[in-house]
Amino acid sequence: MLLNFFFIIFCLILGGLLRISGKLPKNAAHVLNVFVIWISLPSLILIQIPALLNQTKFGFDLLIPMSMAWIQFIAAFLLIVVIGKRLKWARAEMGALILTAGLGNTSFLGYPILEALYGQEGLRIGVLVDQLGTFLVFGTLGVIAASFFSPASGREIKLGEVLKRILTFPPLVALILATCWHFTGTYGYNDSIIVLDKLSATVVPLALIAVGFQLKLSTGALKRQWMPLLWGLSFKLFLAPIIFIILYVFLLSTRTFPVKITILQSAMAPMILGAVLAEEFGLNAEIANLMVGVGIPISIITVFCWDQLISKIFF
Repeated sequence: MLLNFFFIIFCLILGGLLRISGKLPKNAAHVLNVFVIWISLPSLILIQIPALLNQTKFGFDLLIPMSMAWIQFIAAFLLIVVIGKRLKWARAEMGALILTAGLGNTSFLGYPILEALYGQEGLRIGVLVDQLGTFLVFGTLGVIAASFFSPASGREIKLGEVLKRILTFPPLVALILATCWHFTGTYGYNDSIIVLDKLSATVVPLALIAVGFQLKLSTGALKRQWMPLLWGLSFKLFLAPIIFIILYVFLLSTRTFPVKITILQSAMAPMILGAVLAEEFGLNAEIANLMVGVGIPISIITVFCWDQLISKIFF
């Protein structure tokens, strides 16, 4: 496990060094992300989801991973709006915080961390949390919130555009195909699985290098935005997992392995695509980028601490 964490840190540093070296074009992270989203991640889903469905009964073990992202986003929305009004934050600031504090990095960072901690079994649950939770929230509530808080007048998103964005997203298409593959009863180890397995192995290194390539910090920005940054990261890295420990472990009395993985996913760093969406809709990009740039390095430590804590106390 320690070797896997060194690998995560190494890939993040490697991405940063590649950006500093100037050997790659400025849009290199975008290119890597496109490859991950269109090739690597769909391949992983096509392998993991049928195997997961073969081993899991429908019930709370599936509903809990699916529910986390929806609850987290709504909680972030309510908290940020209340605090933002009391501290007199601008709408663009509140919108940027909601998108980054309410959406977790459950794929590009979540997948490698879960794989490092719990191998393929943890990764399968992580895929469910990400694809049926985080991504759908990003494509629906995230887009709606971005439009609502956008300072640009007349910036409205039509229902058709939202549905098109969701239904044409490659990982979701792969999720649908993987589910059909499971129910046809034809899933099994063959040449196609071998090819997909090779492609899926590129998810972790390419995603981490892309994240490292995009990480940027500014001292001036930290001085200007320390207050909203503190509130946003406090919710995302600490309050969110506490909420789900209370909800799942105490209120619902569930201490299963999927619950444990779901809680860890709730503690992941802010979603990079959330910051991209904030910038696209004219929200406060400085806050959004700080949430990602500061949150990702810190979360590598805090997620490990959460894992140790919930393993010893709650599971």
